[in-house]
Amino acid sequence: MTLRTRILLSLAPLALLLVALGAAGVVLLDRVGGGIDAILRENYVSVQAMFRLGEAAERIDSSFQFALAGREADAARQFEANWVVLEEQFAVEAANVTIHPTEDELVSRLRGLKAEYRERGRQFYALPPGSPERTAMYFGPSGLLERFNESKAVAGEILRVNRENMEQARDRARDTARTAMGTFAAALGLVALLLAGAGWYLLRTILGPIRAVTEAAHAIGGSGQLERTVPVFGRDELGRLAAAFNVMTRELRKYRRSNLDRLVRAQRTAQATIDSFPDPVLVVDPTGRADLANPAARALFGVGPTAQGDPGPVWSPPEPLGGPVADALQLQRPYQPDQFDQTVSFRLGGEDRTYLPHVRPIRDPHGDTLGAAVVLHDVTRFRLLDQFKSDLVATVSHELKTPLTSVRLAVHVLLEETVGPLTVKQTELLIDARDSAERLLALIEQLLSLARLQKPHDEGAFHPADPAELLRTAADAARARADDKHITLAVNTNAVVPAVVVDRDRFGQALGNLLNNAITYTPPGGTVALAAGTTTDGAVVLSVADTGVGIPPEHLAHVFDRFFRIPGQSEEGGTGLGLAIVKEVVVAHRGTVTCESEPGKGTTFRITLPAHLAEGRS
Repeated sequence: MTLRTRILLSLAPLALLLVALGAAGVVLLDRVGGGIDAILRENYVSVQAMFRLGEAAERIDSSFQFALAGREADAARQFEANWVVLEEQFAVEAANVTIHPTEDELVSRLRGLKAEYRERGRQFYALPPGSPERTAMYFGPSGLLERFNESKAVAGEILRVNRENMEQARDRARDTARTAMGTFAAALGLVALLLAGAGWYLLRTILGPIRAVTEAAHAIGGSGQLERTVPVFGRDELGRLAAAFNVMTRELRKYRRSNLDRLVRAQRTAQATIDSFPDPVLVVDPTGRADLANPAARALFGVGPTAQGDPGPVWSPPEPLGGPVADALQLQRPYQPDQFDQTVSFRLGGEDRTYLPHVRPIRDPHGDTLGAAVVLHDVTRFRLLDQFKSDLVATVSHELKTPLTSVRLAVHVLLEETVGPLTVKQTELLIDARDSAERLLALIEQLLSLARLQKPHDEGAFHPADPAELLRTAADAARARADDKHITLAVNTNAVVPAVVVDRDRFGQALGNLLNNAITYTPPGGTVALAAGTTTDGAVVLSVADTGVGIPPEHLAHVFDRFFRIPGQSEEGGTGLGLAIVKEVVVAHRGTVTCESEPGKGTTFRITLPAHLAEGRS
């Protein structure tokens, strides 16, 4: 027997009983209502007719009194009008005598009284107005007043009989209703018993298996008890559900075992993969615990997963890596530097090693953070090569500077003709040699500056300085060249700006390079403006703005590259290292430098440095 059949068989008796009970109630109520309606309707018609008949009789009696009082015209009209109403209401009552035998006798009696009353009324109005006979006819024995009282008494009796019939009908209806209520109460009690029995049966045969399946599902979903099974109660739908549930748990057990094996293989493969990298590789989960680590990372940081493969303790990244790791875990922001000035150094195996860190967030297909991967590329050898290159450039530049200075001095002496006169051709050749020597000497000076910048910074050379004073000093140094080109040099120092911590010599060189660059590319009559201000977060901004030729948009990304010069913008010779030195100096001061330009309108360079109080250095 299927579950559907059992439910239908359980509910069918209840449905049949309810249908029978409803049909009986409808029939009973219809009969009671119909009988009551008929009785009440007939009695109500008689009551209403007798009430209106009594009112008409009173007005007719009043007409006689009006006539005795001398108001003959009004009395006659009132008599005729109300006699019509009295006849109509009597006709209604005479046609509605169907309930009580006494009512028929009363109606016959009222018919005789009415006819006699009518006849005497006509006789009354036939007498002369004001005659004594009228008074005697109204007040005398068997007069109009006596007939009026008798007629009203009979009408009242008819009214009483109909009211009593209505009360009796009400009592019968009440008794019938009580009987019906008792019957319905008994029937409802029986229905309640049957419903309780059907409910108990359904609870035992339907909800019991469902409860067992629900408890097993909670056990599997909550604590992973895939060994749980449910009893099969039969071969109906619930039995098939229980069997299918047991099959599902069996397949889940197989799937979990296969997934576990696959997960173990994947974990071993991942561990073997990162172990094969010579560079330190560390994977942390969203809470910062070390999930995977190769031997190089274990040796460097001393963290890694446990022997059972569980994540290790929470890793506290060293200072250079704390911010990038936090950004990767919280903001999914990767950190991929590619410059040597962004390397980090650690001591490993008794020697200092230099690493270029890469930190990348790990996401699932839905974009949620699963962790972060930290890879440290060992660039110690490249760092040494870069250092060797810088030292070589510095050495060669220093060694070239002395003989080049001597050559430059000799060319100047020859051009001054202190050792003898020169021909025009000799002068032209010497002037070219002098210009070439000047450019070569400037290049050597710039290379030496770069070499000095790439050496470790002396923290003792950093001191607090007023940004306005730094701008004024740089402007004073460049004012002579600006005046020669008829360029206005303006310094705006009205704003109150906090101090910055700088190496005055190096930072002055950076400002000087920006000013020389602005003067070079600003035509005569232009303006170069220096200003100091602050950002919304309290950092200090130094700006150098000119009204020069500007920089095309395609070249803005390369203005700080070494040896880069914008083609065709200036006939003055240059090394292309001035802005590169500016960037090196600003980065060494933990700041940033940006460039904004619009061709034909000018260029603005902005240097942003941390304020002295925020930086905390003195």
